[in-house]
Amino acid sequence: MYEVFRSFLAEITPLEPEEMLFRPTTEANSIAFLVWHYPRIADTVFHRSQGTSTVSEREKWYEAFDLAETDTGTGFGTEQVAAFQPNRRLLIDHLESVQKALDDGLSQMTSTDLDRPLNPENPRATVGRQIQSIIIGHGFFHLGEVRFLKGLQGMPFSR
Repeated sequence: MYEVFRSFLAEITPLEPEEMLFRPTTEANSIAFLVWHYPRIADTVFHRSQGTSTVSEREKWYEAFDLAETDTGTGFGTEQVAAFQPNRRLLIDHLESVQKALDDGLSQMTSTDLDRPLNPENPRATVGRQIQSIIIGHGFFHLGEVRFLKGLQGMPFSR
């Protein structure tokens, strides 16, 4: 999971504001939106699976981004994505805050914690699988989108 967060940070560090807000069509997400959305989802998924409040709730990140407390970006329309224009420092601070919280939380988990079913009626849907599919898989999916958006702007992705 560390690699996903590190890669997002590496991808946005050299970008100018207009590069982070680039959208090839009105239906596309911007890099800024993706770099906010991914840690927001990871934060929600991880902390809800633990029965604890999210980093967004505890640190009021939703206020910093001028969004509703429950906003995750899922289901945002084109106008909402276009209006979302945070600065890079805010995105980096958010990304690092969520990464630290997830690293801290994961470091305290045991294999029993990871094998715990999220729903007793579906024992295959465990905390570990949720982390694997939503936090890690979802992260690499959006990282690919960020790299694609950079490529459309003539920039290589970081290595």
